Amino acid sequence: MPEITGRGRGIDVKEFMGYKRADGRIGIRNYVLVLSMVHCSNTVAQRIAFRTGAHAVVHDFGCVEFEDRHARTRLGLLKAALNPNVYGVLLVGLGCEQTDAASLLQEIRQTGKPVYYVGIQEEGGSKTAEEKGCRIVEHLVEEANDQKREAVPLSGLVVGVQCGGSDWTTGLAGNSTIGAMTDRIVADGGSVIMSEVPGFPGSEHIVAERAVNYEVGLQVIDMCDDLRKEFLEAHGQTIEEVNPTPGNKAGGITTLVEKSMGNIKKMGVSPVQGLIYAGEDIPHPGLWVLDLRADGPDSNSTTGFAMSGAVMTVFSTGRGTPMGNAVMPVLKLTGNPGRYEKLAGILDFNAGVVLEGADIKKTAETLYEMVIEVAEGKETKSEQNGDFEYTIPRENSRK
Repeated sequence: MPEITGRGRGIDVKEFMGYKRADGRIGIRNYVLVLSMVHCSNTVAQRIAFRTGAHAVVHDFGCVEFEDRHARTRLGLLKAALNPNVYGVLLVGLGCEQTDAASLLQEIRQTGKPVYYVGIQEEGGSKTAEEKGCRIVEHLVEEANDQKREAVPLSGLVVGVQCGGSDWTTGLAGNSTIGAMTDRIVADGGSVIMSEVPGFPGSEHIVAERAVNYEVGLQVIDMCDDLRKEFLEAHGQTIEEVNPTPGNKAGGITTLVEKSMGNIKKMGVSPVQGLIYAGEDIPHPGLWVLDLRADGPDSNSTTGFAMSGAVMTVFSTGRGTPMGNAVMPVLKLTGNPGRYEKLAGILDFNAGVVLEGADIKKTAETLYEMVIEVAEGKETKSEQNGDFEYTIPRENSRK
């Protein structure tokens, strides 16, 4: 049987070393963000972040948007800044955009976080705005580096669970290991959020049966029924016609039902507390479902987790992906031993030992230990490689 490495079997974790925020939430990183207010200021924001080691959040919107779409743009930017992993923020705008930087400044400042604004037109152009922005961010980075970790309760740990680029090993090993880890986090008082609504159909009745009450179970069923109708109305095709994806099929997954059976393995057997929407914080610890129906779920879902206060995502992949997130570490694992060997430069954990005879619960315990290590500062491969995506979820997104 393969050896499973870790810092010790059966650790009893009720607290960890993190950062207490002024609003009472718990962070595991002290990132400084450079938020672009509009697509016109993306390059300046990226240059400031590159020069200072901060993380940039850029997008293709921020002007000439209808009210509902701009509300989503603003929500994505605001929730990036408010994530517990973020110490401080610089907003970078052009000066004539639709996004109201003044109102964002006010809302962010109310949480106790340091926040500043630089306008390209106001500063006389890109170069002068960049230089001013760099001075501000360098100061924020110095302040962030001076802050010390302290013991915080595990109830403050909020972890997203996600899978993408799945293959035949994902349900058997990768997601099953995550599911056992989910149960451990919940049992110890922490929280787990799962989304991937387009990957639920076919197994939603199983999820509903695990709900804390009839009302929550009915919400799960209604969510999937609505998704099917929305998909058909918007595209003229059933969701089963496009999901599984070509990559899933190449990896050995044949139907959406088969994919969904593996997908829900990440939830373990913990009771589903309820549904939330992107930008809503969880009401209390436990397992929650994020009702996010955006197309192209990988980066949309991880950003959705971050918008709802997750400080880390554990991501299972059978095919491999370098994806990370600008406001939280993404810990990536695979249930495919060959894939882990080939892509060790972007994957953090080999759950494929389960296929070689290792016990799932023991493997999940080792994964849980790694989660705590990451929460206390251990960098994931996505952080080491500088993969910091942030995709504001839009189409088919509720609320």
